[in-house]
Amino acid sequence: MGLMWGATSRVLAAVLLLLSLSIGAASAQMPMPSLSDGSGTAVPALPNELTHEAIRDVLAELDDAQVRALLVTELDKQAATRAAALAAVDNRGIVEVAEDWGRALGNHWLKSMLGIPAIPGQIWAALTVFQERRGDTPLWWFFLSVAASLGGGLAAGKLAGFLVRRHEERVWQTVPETVGARFRLLLLSFVLQFMRLVAFAVVGLIINKVMNGDVAADFMTGRFLVEASSYTIFAGMLAGFVLAPVRTELRLCSVDDKSAKFLTYRIMMIFGWSTFAIGFLIWCFVFGMPQQPSMGIFVSVGFYGLMALTIWQGRHAITSMSIGDGDSGPGWERFAQAWPKIAIGIVGLNWVVVQFLVATGNQQQLSPTALNTTLAILLALPMFEVALPAMIRACLPDDPTQSDGMRAAHAETQAGMVRISRIPVTIFVLLLLANLWGLNLQDVASQGVGAQFAGAMIEVFVIAIIAFGLWELMNIIADRQIAIDRVANGADDQEEQEGEGGKGGSRLGTLMPLVRGIARFFILLLGTLAILGQLGVNITPLLAGAGVMGLAIGFGAQTLVRDVLSGFFFLIDDAFRKGEYINLSEVAGTVESISIRSMQLRHHNGPLHTIPFGEIKFLTNYSRDWVMMKLPLRVTYDTDVEKLRKMIKKLGQEMLEDPELGPKFLAPLKSQGVIQMEDSAMIVRIKFMTRPGDQWGLRTKVFAKIRELFAREGIKFAHREVTVRIASDPTGEGVPAEEHQQRRQLAAAAAAREVTEPLLPPGAAAPADSR
Repeated sequence: MGLMWGATSRVLAAVLLLLSLSIGAASAQMPMPSLSDGSGTAVPALPNELTHEAIRDVLAELDDAQVRALLVTELDKQAATRAAALAAVDNRGIVEVAEDWGRALGNHWLKSMLGIPAIPGQIWAALTVFQERRGDTPLWWFFLSVAASLGGGLAAGKLAGFLVRRHEERVWQTVPETVGARFRLLLLSFVLQFMRLVAFAVVGLIINKVMNGDVAADFMTGRFLVEASSYTIFAGMLAGFVLAPVRTELRLCSVDDKSAKFLTYRIMMIFGWSTFAIGFLIWCFVFGMPQQPSMGIFVSVGFYGLMALTIWQGRHAITSMSIGDGDSGPGWERFAQAWPKIAIGIVGLNWVVVQFLVATGNQQQLSPTALNTTLAILLALPMFEVALPAMIRACLPDDPTQSDGMRAAHAETQAGMVRISRIPVTIFVLLLLANLWGLNLQDVASQGVGAQFAGAMIEVFVIAIIAFGLWELMNIIADRQIAIDRVANGADDQEEQEGEGGKGGSRLGTLMPLVRGIARFFILLLGTLAILGQLGVNITPLLAGAGVMGLAIGFGAQTLVRDVLSGFFFLIDDAFRKGEYINLSEVAGTVESISIRSMQLRHHNGPLHTIPFGEIKFLTNYSRDWVMMKLPLRVTYDTDVEKLRKMIKKLGQEMLEDPELGPKFLAPLKSQGVIQMEDSAMIVRIKFMTRPGDQWGLRTKVFAKIRELFAREGIKFAHREVTVRIASDPTGEGVPAEEHQQRRQLAAAAAAREVTEPLLPPGAAAPADSR
């Protein structure tokens, strides 16, 4: 707050000093001109320079009859000139019109350049007229009144700030946690500053009225200075609302502190130049300066040049604000990088349009309010894309207490609402621009050439908006359910799945992408047909052709129809869902995507299979409802099986009580006893029940817990052993001892091969001989 009011104080001091030097020099060097020429002519001709004083001098010397005759003569001249211009336009082609426009623009610029040397003298003349109209009032009284008005306004603003100091301290001391809280604090800060601004303006205007109420020239000049200062302060307030140059935690856009302060100062400078320079130009015209283009082009070059310079120097900050929080795609980022150059081009084009309207004599079509507002809207277009998500997040805040699935669905809803909110914003901007430029959209369809086409364009626009709204509404509904399924299925934990039995989604989540695709098709089809109908295209042949094509597809593509109908009934029977692991006898995998006629299965080793629905004879679903995981343990023969059963049961109860693992069990871990006995081990099987997809993570935890349990209780895992019995007499058959030892090794290797080969997968090669 102090940043803006300090800058305002320095600006007002500089303006006051400049004004005092200018008026003082004018009163000392310029003689007081006479307001009456006293020529005594009967009916003088109108002067070349139609200033207010010259017109009053001429009219003062004419009676009523002469005034009426002079008015009729001038109106006849203007009507003849306009008729000649219209006749000339009717006979000119496009090239000639463009050449005339270019010639007019060039002459305007040339005249402006040639008139620059006369500007100081014309300003001195206006200052002289100002001094003359002040009468006998001392000059020091004017400066005193201006200083009192501005100083009193600043003092009133300080007093208002003192009265609301408690609320300002609340703004400074509060640290917002959400976007909504940040917005409310900024709004409160803006209201407090606006109260100070109102106090400044009201007190300044009252002091000016009291001190200069009897001197019209001083009163008008003082009011201009107070109003221009108020507009400049208000511009700084608007910039501070978005940029928050001294409160990083309240800033609504992603920009650093240095850039925020720079842009705030520059916005105040741009508005200050616009209000003070244009106001001073009007002030000069009021006090007799002729309305020549040199002064106007000087003011416009300063205004547009300062704006273009600010955009270029702050291009990195503008790009950062346009990108936002980094959620934008690469296309938007490239647009944000190029936007400062585009904005400078828009500023330059706006200046050319203004100069063209002035050069062609169409100043009456030049509305500063409409022109500046249009320019501000065009330059702020990327800011709308940043502001809309912030406003949606403020209106629909996140709820940390919700489940992960609901929070993901809420995020998708926010994204969809941002897309839909672009519709009313676009309509509002178009209506605002049309109102600023005096364009009545209701009359477009009933006036001028191409009225039917213009009316059709409005209806096409309405149809496109409705279709886009339905499209995005369908996206919101589908994306919410898909997000819930994605979180419920543990999209971030898919690396834990090692085989069949993956976690599946809900039935609605499986059908929603398919329903969305069909709905999109019909929205696009019906919208296109409606737009073609509004443009005058006969859509009856298109509908008839579509019907004939549908019959041809129905009779000719029997396989396609079989696939579509089979898929429809599979989905109706809820035979599978997206994310479930199914087996089709020849292929198996997780359902990855579903279309109208086929589905894609991703095997857990990576291959992707595409299967038409009509080719499915039967399927096995490994992911429906629950999964029973059975794990074999090899223990030695000296293990107490009953003690082991009790330990496994106790371990199962401990895992049920675990806050992270317990909710994943549908049935606790328990032992099924000995299910097989081998030469060197007893096979004890344990089992547990869980939801599909959770078995792999639980299996890892169970194995780790059992290893710790066995190590703590002294239970040993049994290793595979091979026993080879050899005759006691190594030389019983007259075989040498070395050869007999070699035969023993070969027999042991053969026995080991008999034990290990049945454990190999079908078709796998046996390990090579270690020899």
